[in-house]
Amino acid sequence: MRRMMLPDVDAGLSFGPRGWGAVGDRLRTIGLTWQACRPFERLAGMGDRPQQSPMVKWHLRRLAEPHAVAMRMFMYWDPVTPDEARTALGEELSLEALLEVGLLMKTAEGGIRSPFLLGLAGDLLVFGDDVNDGGEAVMGAGPSTKALARVARPRARLPRALDVGCGAGTLALWLAQSCDQVVATDVSARAVALARMNCWLNRIANVECRVGDLLAPVEAESFDLITAQPPFVPRDAAASEATFLFGGARGDELAMRLLRGLGEHLSPGGMALLLVEWPVIEGDAPLEARVRSAVGDTGDRSILLMQWEEADIDEHCTRYATIGHAFRDDAYEREAIRRREHFEQAKIRALRPTFTIVRRDLPGAGAGWTFTVQGRRLADAHPSREQIEGLFAARDVVTRGRQALGNATLRLTSGARFAQRGEGDEVEVSFPGGGLCGPMTVNAGTVRLVGFVHEAGRVEDGIAAFAEGDGETLAELRDTALEAVEFALLHGLLEVASS
Repeated sequence: MRRMMLPDVDAGLSFGPRGWGAVGDRLRTIGLTWQACRPFERLAGMGDRPQQSPMVKWHLRRLAEPHAVAMRMFMYWDPVTPDEARTALGEELSLEALLEVGLLMKTAEGGIRSPFLLGLAGDLLVFGDDVNDGGEAVMGAGPSTKALARVARPRARLPRALDVGCGAGTLALWLAQSCDQVVATDVSARAVALARMNCWLNRIANVECRVGDLLAPVEAESFDLITAQPPFVPRDAAASEATFLFGGARGDELAMRLLRGLGEHLSPGGMALLLVEWPVIEGDAPLEARVRSAVGDTGDRSILLMQWEEADIDEHCTRYATIGHAFRDDAYEREAIRRREHFEQAKIRALRPTFTIVRRDLPGAGAGWTFTVQGRRLADAHPSREQIEGLFAARDVVTRGRQALGNATLRLTSGARFAQRGEGDEVEVSFPGGGLCGPMTVNAGTVRLVGFVHEAGRVEDGIAAFAEGDGETLAELRDTALEAVEFALLHGLLEVASS
């Protein structure tokens, strides 16, 4: 059961770049920033719907500052008085104008709030819908979208980027800060309208928004970076429409269709980053094989799968059944059980969140590879673009063979810490923030070896120094030592030195 009709976006479009830009300017002027909102995130996360958080409302109602009033109106659906709204909006914005274009609305009791939900990605302002309403609702700046943004944003400026299935435009806005041009596409005209309004809101002019299915709007175009968070929830036959949610009966059909078309749209050296919860299905081929089959074995495409801990399907069915239900009533219970029955019939035993990353290799780089890294819970890891590029560099060296590895210059990963475990030979290695894969245990000999490699100009030189310290020859230790160095490199203890 829908709790409310989705707000009209056509009136919002009529407000134009100048109107939306003024709204964004005012919200930033009064201090509506990520830092100001952060203290309320924990309270908002206590329930299924942050905008219904009673504790957030209790705290914000005790604050008279304009940014607190704006948070109540735009982020937590807590109606304020018309006088409070006018004070927060200031002389720059007319309350009547915002009511007319639908950015604000009057409640039955005469209060003022927005029918949209405002979220922040860094200091970017992003209006979206309440996705719990289902149907054509458009996702705003959600936690998983922010995680993808962290790994997607390039460290050096790029000419062109593409965000497929842009939703309200969070990723496109994020990429616009480090790319000359960004194209944002979505099959939903409502999503494209919201993305366009959010560009105006943030005064971002280098994003072009297009309506169309997956890659259809960019036929024959190529990009240095492609991002996507395609819908990946398995859909049973009786499920109601929810454009942003379902990826097919298995959940991965849409993602696979996107992978099949990606390669031709990547420039040489370009990278595509997808965040997908892949279904783990009894009898399926390994994910590496399925993704490689979809991407194609052309020899110039390397694939990195960064997998996180499996999501529990009982929790998944319970959580996603709340969409479209105002209360956890009998209808909600029936939907949760129906979803779980669908998983059982489809033999889906788990869902595995994965950064699925495809790179079109530069000419002469050698054969493309496929590699999987097992990580911790995505919510705990906070991976970065630098770490992703480090994993690609590590695998490139290993793929070129032992001779290339021996000639490589490697360094200990910055911040790695070592602790002896008991009286034995084992050493526990930990990393800042927990690292991508969490702590690892190695023997003391490996610690000594990587120390020599870190100090040397080449891996071979480090192994030679290590062998000399043990009174052995390089020939006696070379193969065993290279195997240990390869393990350390692929598991994040060593990294390829910056050129």
